[in-house]
Amino acid sequence: MELTQYKRYRTAVQSNASPATTEQITRVEEKVRSMLMSTGFFEDVEVEHTDDVDELVIAMCKFPSQMSHVQIAQRLEQAWEDRVRFDFWEVHATLAEDDQVEFQGATRSGSAGEYVTVHIVAQKAPVPAQRVGSSW
Repeated sequence: MELTQYKRYRTAVQSNASPATTEQITRVEEKVRSMLMSTGFFEDVEVEHTDDVDELVIAMCKFPSQMSHVQIAQRLEQAWEDRVRFDFWEVHATLAEDDQVEFQGATRSGSAGEYVTVHIVAQKAPVPAQRVGSSW
């Protein structure tokens, strides 16, 4: 889904529902952290929650340089579907570039339920510099 379409859907749900409670947001924060750390693909994982209704849960991480941005985008989308989103409703968008993947998602717990928004930024880990052999 394109980012502009995602933002349109997110804004629509935000105008018809309230943000989740701090307790619910914290549970989503823990799910995002667990999801990123348990895949084995991400390192330097940092996850927090904010007061920004557009990104109530934020995460930063790095992915291995040997993995493509397309693979990482697919892994994030699948993990969102399987482990993080609420069953009632969700919308998400992924922006994938060679060195960075951004995932934005919004989910709602029920027709009278609250919503949670998530923003994950995964950056390609730099390739370690090769040591140059010394000449005696």
